[in-house]
Formats: sequence, structure tokens, C-alpha cells
Amino acid sequence: MKNNKQIIGGQYETYLDGEGRQIIDLTGGFGFQVPPVIEAVTRQAEIMGLSNRVLMSEPLIALCRRLAELLPAPLASSYVCSSGDEAFEGALKLCKGLKPKGNTIVFIQGGDYGSLTYGRCLNAAQGDLGVQAFLGFKRVAIRHLADLDTVDWNDCFAVCHSNTRTDANGRLQLIDADLIEQLHARAAKASAPVIAVDTHSCLGSLGSLFGFQRYRPIPDIVVLGGPLGGSAIPIGTYTCSEQMAWQVYGRSSPAKHGSTTAGNPMACVAALAALDYVQAHDSPRHCQENGQYLAQALASLGAVAVGAWVSLPLADDLQPAVLCEALYQRGVYVSTPRGREVILRCPITARPEQIQRAALIIKETLSHVLTQAA
Repeated sequence: MKNNKQIIGGQYETYLDGEGRQIIDLTGGFGFQVPPVIEAVTRQAEIMGLSNRVLMSEPLIALCRRLAELLPAPLASSYVCSSGDEAFEGALKLCKGLKPKGNTIVFIQGGDYGSLTYGRCLNAAQGDLGVQAFLGFKRVAIRHLADLDTVDWNDCFAVCHSNTRTDANGRLQLIDADLIEQLHARAAKASAPVIAVDTHSCLGSLGSLFGFQRYRPIPDIVVLGGPLGGSAIPIGTYTCSEQMAWQVYGRSSPAKHGSTTAGNPMACVAALAALDYVQAHDSPRHCQENGQYLAQALASLGAVAVGAWVSLPLADDLQPAVLCEALYQRGVYVSTPRGREVILRCPITARPEQIQRAALIIKETLSHVLTQAA
């Protein structure tokens, strides 16, 4: 079969594919070619695009200050990277600097920790840990409160959690609030920094500006990425307290802790414009409303909303790949599920009328596919 899943152009939640069809994207993110973001990046490109990491720029300084204003105290010192995945690796480097003799990473199982080296290890199944053995660290997966008692906390140098997780069936869910609070309490007692990986859930997707704000504890380090670049320029950041930053990095420039072009002016302007957009348009509320509408429209099929993301269970006799292809042919793009749940992620800038249209297409497609299967 010919693969026409190309993106030629787009705006907000809809893109143009290789055959000129309008496709509603339900894989999340910020949205395509959002005018205020693209205009800001274009203006910056005319002034200066890239700079190397040893040079400071006004947009870089402005972004670090903006994050310090938006994030809760004591999160004030930001390090700018080229992606959220890179920022997570940088955050782990910071943790190792704080507790160099520790070798154990504790993490909540079922979260998304990215696709770089450490992230892949934390995402991996228990039997697929060759890279972990090569790196020489231990990992302890936490799913239930009782698992906290299995940790050698003296050896722990980092504690990680994303703001949602998927269960064994691929169902999306928020993490139990008591588990998050107990995890933070144990980590604090052991002087192990807690990293909240907010690379996919920042800027409103879960109904709050930052995903970790769905929970009471404030993490020691917050990793941002994904939507932060406004789907214009990739960018990621990790932010900690001034005391923590000083202890490891001292007076070293915040531009020096990523790849060569990390913190370049265009990426920082894209992030500033994306932050402007979500605040001006009350994107957390907007995302919550889109998710609620989509879940309600698909409630008869068992759909459940988590902010702008909806978990939709599949019938036992339904092949996920068949459904995803059928949806695509009708104009809706979704990620192939890992289990028996399709995760529908409304982009942050998705327009309500397009989400309503997508809901109708999904209902009609499921009915058609199930009828064929019968």
C-alpha cells in the first residue's frame, strides 16, 4: 500500500497530506503553523537565527526570566536544550552532580521518559535493558505504594515521574495523587531530587499550564519540551532552584548545558510566543473543554478524558492497525496504540469545530469497522 502520510502544510489541528487531503491530527502537541508563533519566529529570523551555546542573547535571557515567573518557587534557574528529551538527560546529569555516589534511578512505571539513552531505559520492558547494563546504573520501577519499600534510597540519585501513565492495557490515566506525594516525601528524606517530566503535558494539555500542577508537591526539577516550541522550532528546558543550580554549575552560563545550538534565538522566541499564546487564549481551559467534548461524544464506547487527551478502549476483535488506517482514510490521524486503548490527543490549539468533526468521524468509522469485522 502506498504511504501518503506526509505533512505538506497545515494550521492548528489540521494538516495537508501527500494527496492533498485535510487530516485532523489527534496525536497532540501544540498545533501546526499557528500564526502568532510563526510570525514571531519569522521576525527573529530576519535579525538572527542561530547562535552557538557560549553566546547569550536577549531571547534566551527573556525565556529564562519568563519561566522563572511562571513556574512556582523555588524553580528559577533554567537550562535550555534542543529538545525535551535532551533536557531530561541534562536534568539527570544535574542530579548526578548533586549526588555523585548514587547509582539508582527511581521512576513511576508507565510514564513517557523520551527516546534518548536514559529515557529508553526507563521506558523499556524489564527484559530489554542492555543499554542500562552498559551505562551501569540501576532502575527501580514504581507502580504501587508498596513498591517504595523496595528502594535502596541511600543509593538513589534521581526520582522521575511524568504526569500521566499507561497501564498494562495501554489505558491512559493520571497518577494516583497519594503515590506522587509519598514518592516526593521519600525522595526528600533521602535528598534525592525529583524530576517532573513535563515534555508532552506542558502548556495546557492536562488542564493546567504545567502538567505537574495537577498534583500538590512541587518537583525539584521540571523538564519542558514538545509544545514549548510552538511546533515551530524544537526546544527543551530543565529548571531547578538557584541553590541547586549553584551547587552543581556555579556561575556557568545557562546556555552551556545543551548541544551546540541549544538556546538559539529563534527557538527561544518560538517558546516565548507559544507561552504568550496559551496565556492569551486560556489554553488550559480550552484543552479541558476539547477533551471533555471528545470523551462525551464517545462515552458510549467507554472513552475517558484526561485533560485534552482521551483514552478509548477497543473491542477484543478489533485490530488497532486496521482502525488507525480506516480513521486516516476518513481524515483523522491517531497514534497506533501500544495496547488495547487508542489515545486521542487534541492539540493545544485545536479548534472546537474540528474536534467535533473528528468525534463524528471516529464514531462512524468504529461502527463501520466493527460491522465489517462481524
